[in-house]
Amino acid sequence: MNMLYDVIIVGLGAVGSATAYQLSATNKKVLGIDQFQPPHTLGSSHGDTRITRQAIGEGRHYVPLVLRSHQIWRELESKANIELFQACGGLIFGTNLNNAPVHGSLSFLEVTVAAAKEFGIEHQVLDCQEMQKRYPQFHYQGTEIGYFEPGAGLLKPEKCIKTQLKLAKENGVELQLNQKVVSIEPNSNNDGVVVKTNTDTWEAESAIIAAGAWVSELLPESYKKFFKAYRQIMLWFEQELPYETVSPEHCPIYIRLGETAEELFYGFPGIDGEHGGIKIGIEQFFDDCTVDTIDRNVSADEIEQCFKQISKHLKIKNNCIKSAACLYTVTPDYGFVLDTIPGHPQILVASPCSGHGFKHSATIGQILTELALNQKTDFDISAFSLSRFSL
Repeated sequence: MNMLYDVIIVGLGAVGSATAYQLSATNKKVLGIDQFQPPHTLGSSHGDTRITRQAIGEGRHYVPLVLRSHQIWRELESKANIELFQACGGLIFGTNLNNAPVHGSLSFLEVTVAAAKEFGIEHQVLDCQEMQKRYPQFHYQGTEIGYFEPGAGLLKPEKCIKTQLKLAKENGVELQLNQKVVSIEPNSNNDGVVVKTNTDTWEAESAIIAAGAWVSELLPESYKKFFKAYRQIMLWFEQELPYETVSPEHCPIYIRLGETAEELFYGFPGIDGEHGGIKIGIEQFFDDCTVDTIDRNVSADEIEQCFKQISKHLKIKNNCIKSAACLYTVTPDYGFVLDTIPGHPQILVASPCSGHGFKHSATIGQILTELALNQKTDFDISAFSLSRFSL
């Protein structure tokens, strides 16, 4: 089969589904391809919840993206009559303003506060005494300082992806699922692309690579080294306090910063009732893996080690109700890549990664749509170029 499209999207996870939805509002002929049937549990966009926050500690240049994303989530909710975004508030706290680096940001809490002030985002800076009064879910050392943002909250990633793909398909986007793309190449005139799967070949004016942890498989050899995948684990522990204390009405999403990067953990209120547990995540950037070598099981030893670490700061019981592994696809500076392949402006690469991408994905779909159709966007994406890395 050999058909001509305006745009082909490769990968239909967080970013690919958002792009398909945005492109479906145009009159362009669009094809979306995924090797699985999203949403699925093999990449980076599963696990029931993802944090979203407006003042971004990774850098002020992310703030316009997340603010627009919040608008898009609400638009999607209205169109599909479904809840995707729950604004339960967000707490970021540590023992001082300059805890260990997070996602490449040397002063995560300080940058968060500065971004909130610059963009007029509603927030409060809290001392330890106030946090103890408001948030009894935690153990405190007595020296903590916190940032609270009422507009922060949680997204439901599987529902976000499913909703965007459903609306995109209803609006005319063609979806080819369970098809693995093996190559994306410029055509002979370098004014279009040829996309091949194991069974089919398609042509288009442009292609968008939004393949998550599989992105390096589809890039020229010289760029593969800039994308490493790291296994991360998510755990649902039984709460120590009564359920109403950890319900979304009384418990925010949170990021507890540590003196070292390994001490950081983040978590969510209990969204699955009294016996569903509360989800907690930790991060590690030491042992990289591939989508083929990742251990998708979480061992009893890992669970025990996480409990020992987290229970010092969070009131949980030593009862892990469920667990899951996912992938962070990480660049050298923990930032995004939103760019074209040098010499091939018709091939776009989107890797909103390093563990802080989902909250921005709705806007990135808009950005990629603008770039694919107009070769420009009104958003400042200069910080996300491939050229910042040395070949």
